[in-house]
This record gives sequence, structure tokens and C-alpha cells, in this order.
Amino acid sequence: MYKPLLFASLFFTPFSLHALDTRQASPEQLLELGRDLAAQAGASQWQQLWQRVRQAGYLQANSASLHFSVAPALLPELARQTLARADRVQAQQQTQALYRRNFADQVIGQRDGQPLHALCLLVDWRALPQSMLHTPEAYLRGASLLSSYPCD
Repeated sequence: MYKPLLFASLFFTPFSLHALDTRQASPEQLLELGRDLAAQAGASQWQQLWQRVRQAGYLQANSASLHFSVAPALLPELARQTLARADRVQAQQQTQALYRRNFADQVIGQRDGQPLHALCLLVDWRALPQSMLHTPEAYLRGASLLSSYPCD
């Protein structure tokens, strides 16, 4: 009798209740997660990120109002640095965090012809259970690198 009730309760419990709520994590915790992810992200996570960046048009200088102007070969290292040493992180929606790093000596991209010196990288942490915030290592490969773009 209890098994069906238990199954039903698990089935109807929203996944987001168990996922890391970035709005409840401190900026320091999110920055530490970013550093961990920079060191441990797998090739497929980075490939998916660059596929999304390409699809968004951020690599095409002629067709997008917002685009990267730095050499594409430099972007992977700049994105990794953004996660590893972000200047700022901001919770987005329920499970996402936006990491930002300023590269003052380098133009990263442009918005409507205006130079931008920072890189933003959006990460979805929904694969990380809230209870594992302090020991996330086993869940880092499940984090989604959603987007990256030049920013203010």
C-alpha cells in the first residue's frame, strides 16, 4: 500500500525542489562552483556551449548586433578564465548563474559597434542537488554551459 504512495509522491515532486537553487546560494559558493567547473568540465560540455554560441550568431561579426570580435581560437581559454576567476556572479532564474569576467586590456566583442571588454557565461546547475552544494565534484559533468557572449 505504501509503495504506490511513495512512488506517486516521488513522481509528482518537482525536480527543481531538489536541484540547486542559485538564488539561495551565496555569491562565494557560486564562484567556487565556477572554479570547480572550470577545472573539471568535459569536452562535450564545452562543445555544446560553442554550438549554442554559434547558433546564437555570436561568432558572426557581420550579421549580429552582439558578437565576439576576439579570435575564435582564444575564446575557449577566455571562457575557462571567466569561470575560474569571475569578477562577478549573479543568480538567474532558479538554477542558473551568470559568470562575468572583465578583460580590461582586450576587446572581447561588440554590441552595435560599441566595444565590450567582458565575457559572460551562463551555467545551469540543475543537475547539482541542493544537498551536494559543498561536495559537488560528482555532479560537475552534469552542469550545462548554456551560453557565452561579450557583455558590459
